[in-house]
Amino acid sequence: MKLQIGDDRVDFYSGSVLAGRYNIQHSLKPFLHPLNTPEGRSVSIASPHDHRHHKGLMYALRTREINFWEESATAADEAVGRQRHVGLSDVVMDGEEVGFVESLVWEAVDGGKPVFEENRELRVGHNGSGFAWTWGTRITVRRESRLIKSQWSWALPDGRRINYHGLGLRLARSFGGTGGHRLVLDGRETGFLEAMGQIARRVMFTGTLDPVWPQWPAPQAAVTFEQEQRNGLFVLESPFAFMSMGPSNLEEMDLSAGEVVKETYHIHVADVLP
Repeated sequence: MKLQIGDDRVDFYSGSVLAGRYNIQHSLKPFLHPLNTPEGRSVSIASPHDHRHHKGLMYALRTREINFWEESATAADEAVGRQRHVGLSDVVMDGEEVGFVESLVWEAVDGGKPVFEENRELRVGHNGSGFAWTWGTRITVRRESRLIKSQWSWALPDGRRINYHGLGLRLARSFGGTGGHRLVLDGRETGFLEAMGQIARRVMFTGTLDPVWPQWPAPQAAVTFEQEQRNGLFVLESPFAFMSMGPSNLEEMDLSAGEVVKETYHIHVADVLP
């Protein structure tokens, strides 16, 4: 594996194959897109017309005062937030696993005291069957905050509302609404509606990728999220394919100044053999 670092991006390569591109200079939040399989097929989409704030693989939250997720104010007296890139450290350019630690400041676009300071670790290796990513975050709270749920959280029949903030992945169009997809939670195949709000250590979403004609059968890919915490799962197959895990997906969360929130996720991206 090797890194190529530019002014606005970091490219992760396995030989000549681009495993992923981390966009570090987006005005509101850094993100990873494209997110590719070892065959070079992208499983992600960024800024689709229906949800322009969906940026491939991304991490964002929302407080009562500042929305770091939607990239716009969606409620009265809500400010738009940004994750400002500060710099990279602990960079590994070549080897079996490459990556870095990124320093970020979470703040309102229009200024004011920072809400969070984050050290984000992003690393990837090729484990033989796919690309194995680690996305770790260590957030230091700089002022008292409350992580809230979105007004568009998913309503379950039992009255619970499942939120979607945290580590989120907007999947390729063909993963959603076309049928034939599989969702496996901790080794058990599960329906998408049944999976909403469950706490799972490991979630694998297998979908079909549109082939270049006349390739048939269509290739498939599998994306696996594995978490070290016990966050709730938000997952959709329709009207579009998306999954996320995050600290406020099940319950809103109060944070005190000086508190540290740590999250670690492992993401595996692989081609599926016919």
